[in-house]
Amino acid sequence: MKNFKLYITFVVVLLMGACTDDFEEINIDPNSPSEATSGNLLPSIIFGPANPHLNVQLNLTNQIMQYKVYRNENKLDAYDFAAGSSDFSAFWAATYKAMNDNNLSIAYAEANGLDAYIGAGKTLNAFYLASLTEMWIDVPFSEAAQGIADVQPAYDKQEAVYPQVLTLLEEANQILAGDTQGFVLGGDVLHGGDVMKWRKMANSLRLRYLLRLSKQGSINAASQINAIVSDPTTFPIIENNSEAGIYDFTGVAPNTSDFSLRTALGGLSPSIRFVNSLDGVDPTDDADDDPRLAFFADKPIDPSATDGPYVGVMSGTTREVAQGTGGNAELFASQFTVRFQDDRGLLDWVIISYPEVQFILAEAAMQGWISNTTTQAYYEKGITGNLDYWGIAMPADFLSRGDVAWDGSMERLMEQKWIAMFFNNTLEMWGTHKRTGLPNLVPGPFATSVTNGLVPTRVFYPSLEQSVNSSNYQAAASSIGGDNILAKHWYQ
Repeated sequence: MKNFKLYITFVVVLLMGACTDDFEEINIDPNSPSEATSGNLLPSIIFGPANPHLNVQLNLTNQIMQYKVYRNENKLDAYDFAAGSSDFSAFWAATYKAMNDNNLSIAYAEANGLDAYIGAGKTLNAFYLASLTEMWIDVPFSEAAQGIADVQPAYDKQEAVYPQVLTLLEEANQILAGDTQGFVLGGDVLHGGDVMKWRKMANSLRLRYLLRLSKQGSINAASQINAIVSDPTTFPIIENNSEAGIYDFTGVAPNTSDFSLRTALGGLSPSIRFVNSLDGVDPTDDADDDPRLAFFADKPIDPSATDGPYVGVMSGTTREVAQGTGGNAELFASQFTVRFQDDRGLLDWVIISYPEVQFILAEAAMQGWISNTTTQAYYEKGITGNLDYWGIAMPADFLSRGDVAWDGSMERLMEQKWIAMFFNNTLEMWGTHKRTGLPNLVPGPFATSVTNGLVPTRVFYPSLEQSVNSSNYQAAASSIGGDNILAKHWYQ
């Protein structure tokens, strides 16, 4: 037996020696590359923040912008923002993780002359950075997204952050315009390797943030917006729904939205404001309803009420009042449809949509900054584009109805933009409201007691940041007047 063991050992040694020359090549797993390339980093850079960003919209901005009410847990629309801390922390962590990976991707692309990945990376970093400052105002950037190399980064002022966003987008367009290789390493799960769509997204995002900063004279937003719109060859922008910056959830796990996996939507109702805005001039006549109302919401369940009007639930009130709508909201209030659960690929993550671009251009035309097309034409394209996006047929007389027809007012423009941004990007609609005060939102009685009638402007910094990066957190909170939900943004 001893000799047999020695023989086996000898054979194994010989075999190992014979395999040595090709051992590393044979044991390379093609699905687990040893080097982080731009191609294998890009998918997670795009997909990683998708659900955390969408969940903040579903749970926070969809409520404080008075689209919907969670009747049984209506804390966020009553401005109890501590209740959303887990969503906000997940947003922060996922966004900075993506930016850290993005910086690695950009460095790899720069070292290997891969312009498409550099341009895409700068575009995404700009969008992620803008999203962070929209949530918290002052945020880490110049020292951030370095992984464990720096877990205590200083915070940058918003007046330094937003110009950096604009610079990144301008650089992205220039780099992408000169690209000759495309996404040769793959990984573009957003635009399928279409470099022109990345350019259009970068320039359209730049329009968004220029408009956001239009009250800041140092930005000279009007001139920059005019330069973009006047030169579509140099600055192409999104021109239809198929070119929009939208991450497509296929509906097949794991490529699904968290919201689509919620099989029970009990307790989720449209707000009174949402119903009133879409229920037409005559609430008792379904014929003049905005068709998007029936697309998103059902009438009350109680058989005696189904022939009556849609019934919304008050935002910013107590749970007891919300649950008691009509005597029993479960029966006598409208509910949101389950279409996003029946079709898990329907709800996507919208970075920037075609209708939003049209409403941006409509406002720019109204201000006299551009003259390519009339304000009304842009406005109507925004409405039409949103109906087309959802696959909703437009009624023949819809654009001439009394509550829809263009009347030349900023109130009408912002009302229709607000409707079009629902389940598209309500985080950005929140930014539009902070800048313009429109559409008019009246906080409910419980919410009013928290903020004295004001709509919140930000959320609390993550608790982990307060402990791990305490000194920089405290300096940032002090700089904006305290870590509270009513601090003013630089652009307001």
